[in-house]
This record gives sequence, structure tokens and C-alpha cells, in this order.
Amino acid sequence: MRLPRLLRPRGRHRAPATATFTPHGVLDGSRWLVCDTTACAHLTTRHQPTHPGWTCTECHTLKGDPS
Repeated sequence: MRLPRLLRPRGRHRAPATATFTPHGVLDGSRWLVCDTTACAHLTTRHQPTHPGWTCTECHTLKGDPS
């Protein structure tokens, strides 16, 4: 049985390339925390560890207990 020309696939259809995993932000000890400022729109952003707490990588505000 042969499909009508209208129903036959045209050309080779390839699936889109899959995304590759990069461990950026995983190996350097940073965490994804909710930023408490309106500059980051209260979204979850990457925070890097600092001595008194965590520093936001977007707006550079400090989060954590300073004691």
C-alpha cells in the first residue's frame, strides 16, 4: 500500500539537538536561593558562599545570618 503524496513526509526531519548538562554553579559550592530584593524580582538566583552568608550573583546582596 502506498500513501498518497499529500501524506508522505517531505525530506528528512531531524529531532532538535538535546541540551547538554553543564555543572556550572554545582561544583563551585553555590546554591540556588530566592533573592529577597526587587532588583532580582524575588526570583530564584544563584548565590555564592561568602564568610557571613550567601551573596547573590545578580544584585550582589548578602543573604544569611551575619553572626
